[in-house]
Amino acid sequence: MTYAYRRIFKSQLTGSATISELLLSMFVGELLRPPASAWIVSPWVSNVVLLDNRNGSFDAVNPEWGHREVRLTDILLALMTRGSNVAIVTRNQESNTKFVAEFRELTERHLLQERATIRIRETLHTKGILLSRCLLLGSMNLTYNGLQINDEWIEFSLDPEDVARTRLEFETYLSSS
Repeated sequence: MTYAYRRIFKSQLTGSATISELLLSMFVGELLRPPASAWIVSPWVSNVVLLDNRNGSFDAVNPEWGHREVRLTDILLALMTRGSNVAIVTRNQESNTKFVAEFRELTERHLLQERATIRIRETLHTKGILLSRCLLLGSMNLTYNGLQINDEWIEFSLDPEDVARTRLEFETYLSSS
């Protein structure tokens, strides 16, 4: 029996480890077989820690990280270095400014700006991470509070039709403002 969906109800007391492990699995899987594109859609986004490589557990995935906590921009940069295009859709919020600036600076420093797209949507409320073979949707913003503190509802999908439908919907963010 295969499972295509998983629904997670997270609170400050339960589920944070589950979300962290799910994000870790999603992104490490993509790094091992990079997708054509990766999407981060979140009204509030920050450079959250996604992997703990302080003991070297992920050195085989990317030895350049060194023994430290690996953040969202590190993962996105690794995906782009391996040929993926990354799209980030967020709002024009003061709290997002630092992340957007840091991401732009990294892509320019590594000459990967052609692989990165950032769209600002003032009315964005959608939240999701879309990779080649999986989708994470729900109420969670990609911030420390979203991952660790707030009560959140998240649905994880491996259904190819769900992934494809969502990709078509997310692509509308690139053509409209």
